[in-house]
Amino acid sequence: MKKENSYAGGLNNYIVLKQDKEVIFYLHNPYPDCLEIPAIMKARFPEDYKSIVVNSLDEFKKYGDKV
Repeated sequence: MKKENSYAGGLNNYIVLKQDKEVIFYLHNPYPDCLEIPAIMKARFPEDYKSIVVNSLDEFKKYGDKV
């Protein structure tokens, strides 16, 4: 599993769980940034990956422990 945390579009807080095929985004205030997620997913990840948005830093860190 690899941690990714850079995207030119401004959403740079995410973790990639390759084994689970999940991308976890941390957005403290999800709207309107969450509207960019489908484009990021389409451009950077295979179609079978799913996105998860969390707005709790503690929850985001728990996902980071899986990396």
